[in-house]
Amino acid sequence: MHILNYYFTPFAVVLILFAIYFSEPERQVTYASFAILGAAFIANYWLGKNTYRFLRWSRHIRSLTVWINMAVSAALFYLLSPYWAPMWLLFLAAPAASAMFMKKWQVFLMALASAALMIGLYYARTLAYGEGGGMGAQLWGMAATQAVFIMFFSMFTAAMAEMIVKVRDSMR
Repeated sequence: MHILNYYFTPFAVVLILFAIYFSEPERQVTYASFAILGAAFIANYWLGKNTYRFLRWSRHIRSLTVWINMAVSAALFYLLSPYWAPMWLLFLAAPAASAMFMKKWQVFLMALASAALMIGLYYARTLAYGEGGGMGAQLWGMAATQAVFIMFFSMFTAAMAEMIVKVRDSMR
């Protein structure tokens, strides 16, 4: 599970740095974003390092890591999406990570949950800060396109992981 810290954490850092540099959010939002990301990094590192220590629970630890990362993505998205539109890409991390060890139907459900959470946060944000409440047709279309991409990318990642395992096993 260190792959999350090797690839997705640096990607999240880049997204956050760009959001902060180019859009200058409030200081509290900046500090909260880095605190959430730091806590997620520490949790991912500790869980990844101790997965084999608690071998009986390794499957549960991996699933917990995926859900933690989805919660972190949601929190960062909620904080920074008004300042930096590409923050929705964080919702790819949890389903892509789940593709490494879950079955396709589980990856599908994780991707569906990730996409639904993203759309729900868009909706909650517009209710909290939008004029008149609710999402307009353009925002619905954009959110739906992003949700579909999350679904397809996740299933693509699951298919690639499955294919790699099959090729590895055929070489034995």
